Amino acid sequence: MNKTTGLKTVDIEKKIELYQDRLLELYKHNGYTDDAKELRDELVNYGKENKIRLVFIGQYTSGKSTIISALTADDTIKIDSNIATDHATDYDWNNIVLTDTPGLYTENPDHDNKTIEMIKRSDLLVYCITSDLFNQYTKADFERWAFENNYSEKMFLVINKMSKEDGDYNSLVENYSSTLNIDLMPHSLNDIEHCFFDAKDYKVGVAEKNEDLIELSHFEGFIQKLNSFIDRKGLLGRLNKPIQILISSIDEVTLKTMKNDKDKAYFTLASRIANRIEKQRADFSYESRRIIRSGMSQIRAKGEEYAGLVGSNKTINEDKLRDFVEKACVEINNDLAKLCEESTNKLNQDLEELLHSQPAILWVRSLDSEITTEKRLFEKKETKVNRLQFDALSRVVKSVSGRTVELATKGKTKTAGFLLKSSEVTGSKLHSAVYEIGNKLGHKFKPWEAAKVTKIIGNAAKFLGPAIDTIAYGVQVKEMIDANKLEREIHRRQVQFSAYIAKVAEDLEDQYRSELQTVYNAYDEAIIEVQNEQQKVEAAINSNRAMSKEMEIIKTQLLELRNDIFFA
Repeated sequence: MNKTTGLKTVDIEKKIELYQDRLLELYKHNGYTDDAKELRDELVNYGKENKIRLVFIGQYTSGKSTIISALTADDTIKIDSNIATDHATDYDWNNIVLTDTPGLYTENPDHDNKTIEMIKRSDLLVYCITSDLFNQYTKADFERWAFENNYSEKMFLVINKMSKEDGDYNSLVENYSSTLNIDLMPHSLNDIEHCFFDAKDYKVGVAEKNEDLIELSHFEGFIQKLNSFIDRKGLLGRLNKPIQILISSIDEVTLKTMKNDKDKAYFTLASRIANRIEKQRADFSYESRRIIRSGMSQIRAKGEEYAGLVGSNKTINEDKLRDFVEKACVEINNDLAKLCEESTNKLNQDLEELLHSQPAILWVRSLDSEITTEKRLFEKKETKVNRLQFDALSRVVKSVSGRTVELATKGKTKTAGFLLKSSEVTGSKLHSAVYEIGNKLGHKFKPWEAAKVTKIIGNAAKFLGPAIDTIAYGVQVKEMIDANKLEREIHRRQVQFSAYIAKVAEDLEDQYRSELQTVYNAYDEAIIEVQNEQQKVEAAINSNRAMSKEMEIIKTQLLELRNDIFFA
C-alpha cells in the first residue's frame, strides 16, 4: 500500500469511528437501544471480514474461472465452455478474497441474483469480457455498474482470450481500445483501469514451462496491474461498506422517529413517487441510448459492407450512401419520438397508481378535516402540517404531470382518496420538455443534413468510385508495384472509408445526445423538486426534534465522506 493511500485510509477510518460512536450514543440516549445493538452487530460482523473482497463479474463465457485459476494456481477450479460456476465461490490470493460468480445473462434468474448480491458485498470489482468486446447486454450491464451506480472507481475491466484473434498484440490492443472508447462514449477507456491478456495461454505456459507462451499471454502484466490497483484502492473500497451501513441505519431510525402513522404514510408515498420518477428517468436514458446506438451500429455495419466494395467493379454512389444514413436516422427519430410519448404516459400512470395505493389511502384517512376548508390565520400545528404535506404533494404532481390534485369527496364528506384533474396535462415543465423533443424528432430534426455529416459522407463516397483496374493503373504508372502492394493500397482505402463512416456515426450520436439533454435535464429537475418538497415537510415535522437534526447532520457528513473515498 502506498503512503498516500495509507494516510487517507487511516483518516477516513477515524472519521467513520467518530460518526459511529456519535450515532450509537444518540440511539441509546433517546431509547433506541435495539437499533443501537443491531447497528453494532452489523458493523462487527462486517469487521470480521478482514480481507479485501475482489469480485469477478461478466458474461458466463468470459473466462472468470480461468482467470482466478491462473491467479491462484488452483487447477481444481471448474472451467467449462458452458456455465462453469453455479454459485459464488471464494478463493484466497495474496491475502485477498477472490469471488467467482455465476455470471450474467445465463437465462437463470437465480444466477443473476447471486451475482448482484456479491457485487453489493464487493470491495473491488473485476469486469470480464473477451476479445469479442461488448455486446448489447454486457455493455448495458457494464454501464449500469460503472456509471449509473458509480462503481467505475473501484472497477477493473479485463479483456480476456486475446489469442482468439490473429495479429500483433499491440495493434490489436490499439484497435480494441479505439472500439471500446466509441462504445463507452461519453466516457473513456482511460477512465477505467483495464488490461488485455489471455489467461488460458498463461495457464498452459506455466504447466508446460513455456516462457514464450507465458510472455505472449501478457498475464504477468495483468498481475502487476491488479496488485497495484488493489494497493491503491482496495482498502479505501472496504471503507465504503461501513459508511453505507451507518446511512441505512439512519434512514431506518428516522422513519421510526416520525410522530405518527400519518407522517410515515406520507413519507412512504413521497418516497415512492421520487423512486418512480428516478426509475422512469433511468429507463428513458437507457432506452434512448439503446435506440441511438443500435442505429449507429447499423450505419457502421453498412459502412463495413460498403468498404468491401472499395476497389471492386461494384460501386455505390454518394446518393445511395446518403439515403441509407437518412433512412437509419428516420427510424431512430420515430423510435425516440415514440419513446418520449410512452415515457410521459408511463409516468402519469405510475403517479395515478401511487395516489390510489395503500399508503395514499392511509394518509388521506388520517388527515385533519380542516385541510379541505379555507386556510385560517390561526391553525393548530397538526393542521398546518397536514396542509403542508398536501400542498407539497400537489406541487410535485403538478410539476411532474401537469395535473392538479384534489381530495376525493362524497357530498361534504372527505373520502379516502385523490382526484386527478387531467385538463392541464401539458402544463408541467417535464411533460412539455418531453413533448416538444418528441414532436421535433417526429417532424423537424434531421441530423443527417448537418454540414459536418454531409461533408464527411461526400469525402467517404470518393472511395467508392474507383474500380480495381483504375487503382492498379494509377499505381503501376507511378511505381510499377506488384499485386501484394496493390492489395495493401485497396485495404488502406477500405480502412479510410470505414473511418469516415465511423465519424458519421459519431457525429450523429453527438447530435442525438445533445438533443435529448433537455429531457434528461427536465427529469433531473423534477427529481430535485420532489426531494426539496420532501425536505421542507421533513424539516417542519422534525423542527423540534434534536435527535432527527443530529442524525441528518451525521448523514450529510457520511455522504461527504463517501464521496471523498475515491474522489478526493
